[in-house]
Amino acid sequence: MSVSRRDMLRRTAQLGATSIGLGAATLAAQRLLRDGERSYPVNRSEQAGSPSRPDRLIRPPGALDPDDGFLAACIRCYRCQDACEFGAIQFFTEQDGKHYHTPYVDPATKACEPCMKCTEHCPTNALAPMTVDQRAEIRMATVELREDLCLSYKAKRIRDEQAMMMELGREPTESEAPVERRGPCGECYMFCPVRERAIKLEPGAFLAPLVFPDKCIGCGMCEEVCRVIVRGEPAIKVVPLREWS
Repeated sequence: MSVSRRDMLRRTAQLGATSIGLGAATLAAQRLLRDGERSYPVNRSEQAGSPSRPDRLIRPPGALDPDDGFLAACIRCYRCQDACEFGAIQFFTEQDGKHYHTPYVDPATKACEPCMKCTEHCPTNALAPMTVDQRAEIRMATVELREDLCLSYKAKRIRDEQAMMMELGREPTESEAPVERRGPCGECYMFCPVRERAIKLEPGAFLAPLVFPDKCIGCGMCEEVCRVIVRGEPAIKVVPLREWS
């Protein structure tokens, strides 16, 4: 069957319109994909507001040591986080390599209030089962104190300086009075779940803490309250026992 020139032009126009439509659809799809990549990146750490890797490796209560196979025992089920009523347990992201989807505690965000429920819900004993009565046996981290940042030690030091000035017949300076009124504190002692073991108070009226690192369970409750009181670099801080590897 012969095809007229008019029919040939009509078919060519139709094919051209179809090609333009397909091209436009392809460009639109590519644009949507690019927009989707920008709004939903594969790497969660690239999202705005995503938590960065903490500078300390602190596992939840009862966690096995690396040499005992914590990473192999943890099945990344998130049950420990579900059991944590206080929101202390967080999880590493894919940027953290082999630690991805494993739990940690960062007292700079939220301290652990050692209720031991996370250990009760761990199905593989990556977090060994423990009761509240056993919390003194926890070794999540240890503790260090900077007396130069502690309000109680500052108040004590100013008291001593003022007493010395008065002995020399000089009046205390006004610039020291506001600092003196901020102390004493003693909140780290009050919040410590194993006080009189990990933290004691120095005898006297200034509530100056005395820390015992070998008795500290590393929950970070002292650090959390210190961050609120000092509103800056905390005077007392938990120090990890585990190293990144």
